Amino acid sequence: ARPTGRDLDCILHVNPQLDTRGLAVVFNPTHRRIRKELILPLYYTGLTDTARVREQEGTGRHYKLDRAFRVRIPVDVEANGYTWLVVE
Repeated sequence: ARPTGRDLDCILHVNPQLDTRGLAVVFNPTHRRIRKELILPLYYTGLTDTARVREQEGTGRHYKLDRAFRVRIPVDVEANGYTWLVVE
């Protein structure tokens, strides 16, 4: 969706030729904490079955890709804060 300043903004960069297949940066421009499930389209990462996703420097979790090569990731971003997700 287009950035409106009323919900999370996210940008996803992918490169299927690297071990780190994707990097998503999530920004919260609001004055309230937002917890929601983020849907990441991973088709262009080259991953087909599962993806290992970790938030910042945390430990990774394995997610099964759906038929459209997407994963659903829970995120919790503080007001006017940001986080990033690494896809491997």
